[in-house]
Amino acid sequence: MAKEIIEDAYRYAIKNAFSHNGKADASAVVGKIIALHKGEDIKKAMPEIMEAVRKVNSMAFSEIEKEYKKFENSYELKPKPKREGLPDLEFAEKGGKVITRFAPNPSGVMHLGHARQAILSHDLAKKYNGKFFLRFDDTDPKIKVPLEKGEELILQDLEWLGIKPDAIYRASDRFELYYEYMKKTIEKEQAYVCTCDNEEWKKKKAKAIACSCRELPKKENLERFEKMLNHEYKEGQAVLRIKTDLQNKDPSIRDWWAAKIVDKPQHPKASDRHLWPSYNFASAIDDHELGVTLIIRGQEHAQNAEKQKFLYKYFGWEYPNAIHTGRVKSDIGLLSKSRINALMKKKDFLGYSDPRLGTLMALRRRGFQAETIREIIIEIGLKTSDTTIEFKKIADLNKKFVASAERIAFLTEPIRLEVGFAQKAIAEIDGKEFELKQGSQAFLVDKKEIDKIEIGKIVRIRNAYNARMVKKDPLQAFAEWLGKSPGEFPVIHWLLEEQSIDTEIWTPKGMIAGFVDNKILEKKQGEIVYLEKFGYCRIDQLKENKAVLFWAHS
Repeated sequence: MAKEIIEDAYRYAIKNAFSHNGKADASAVVGKIIALHKGEDIKKAMPEIMEAVRKVNSMAFSEIEKEYKKFENSYELKPKPKREGLPDLEFAEKGGKVITRFAPNPSGVMHLGHARQAILSHDLAKKYNGKFFLRFDDTDPKIKVPLEKGEELILQDLEWLGIKPDAIYRASDRFELYYEYMKKTIEKEQAYVCTCDNEEWKKKKAKAIACSCRELPKKENLERFEKMLNHEYKEGQAVLRIKTDLQNKDPSIRDWWAAKIVDKPQHPKASDRHLWPSYNFASAIDDHELGVTLIIRGQEHAQNAEKQKFLYKYFGWEYPNAIHTGRVKSDIGLLSKSRINALMKKKDFLGYSDPRLGTLMALRRRGFQAETIREIIIEIGLKTSDTTIEFKKIADLNKKFVASAERIAFLTEPIRLEVGFAQKAIAEIDGKEFELKQGSQAFLVDKKEIDKIEIGKIVRIRNAYNARMVKKDPLQAFAEWLGKSPGEFPVIHWLLEEQSIDTEIWTPKGMIAGFVDNKILEKKQGEIVYLEKFGYCRIDQLKENKAVLFWAHS
């Protein structure tokens, strides 16, 4: 995309300069590029855009005219048509096999960023008749400690998204394989066991100076490695490092660590292991062993790819095609672990499906459909720039999949409205008939609606009759029946006391209590309903005289 941006900048600079006596206006060029490439990170290309303008402005008018004529009849600057469906893969179009993997850490649950990697990896593999593997990256026993049911929760999210792996692997089951490759790397003299003080080693690394351990004989390194395996070294006393380029401009790549000792690992499945591989070592080995040809992951892993390529080079392997996508940002809910941990201390926190969160579990519980998430992710595709998905966009798309939800009457702050001198009537609302009494008829109505009505004003009791407001107080109101003649009157929504039940609705801003039509009891848990004047909700629980719902959107 960067190449296309630069080409368009040059062409538009030519067009602009031709129209303005040989001088292109930089702001006009930038504005056009922003319009042409909506959603792209134009800031990164600004130096090249400005260079294109400078180049054109240094040209003679005759040169500009010559270039302009190239574009005059065949070239028109318009935004490219929106891509639909999955992107094409150049290497796959040429016959290359597509084998992908999704490698979540089960220390947390999935959110939109994870969904992007999972959906695109899975669907691209299926598009090209390839394979999709799920690999749990659970080799951090100190910081990103796996949740006890972390794998189960991720599998539930994947199933909801319609993703079925061809095989499932767990990094913590593959220690012996990693140990074998660690030995092989030492035997190739491309790795060494470092026993230097960690802080001293960091100082040397920053200065691109090798430590004394780096040039130890292969035999001694193998002996040291056996001590690591046998836990003769304790935590912090020895580290296995991969030899790289000590002059690399990125200090983090210089002799990156491949394995460390952990004395007391916190891990539900491998607490007896003491030699733990690094993320980069385990990932590199598994990607090769599983035959992965395409890796889709975030930009933050671009640096890791450079580290892993050293291993691939030492073993003579071909590194997979790697696409590093930008971050997915959204205002749909919290994703920050620190803020989530703070919420966990509150009594009303509902775990990873709490409506205040942006996890897939929370979105699913609120009534967002898997089709909504899939459509958004496919639209984003493999963009390398960051993408912001606004809540409004997700909600608008979700309406397409829940539009058939049944409408149900709902009151958030009900008070009693008594209509005197009423005639008997039948009122039909959303396919349900209500028999209204003669004489005095009581309704449950929304206090906010009643507060807007002045004494003496006429209102329309929804689908029933007209009434004049005669008295109000904080807990109830009184009106007099006026007949059924049509008129432009405020409409009062209502429920009958005997045909309503209590409800709790959980929203990102907290719980809302009210009354809902008891026909909701005919529904099933998990169904989506539309509460009038409130929005779409998912039924979470149904009890004899109570409904618990989760709000999705208006």
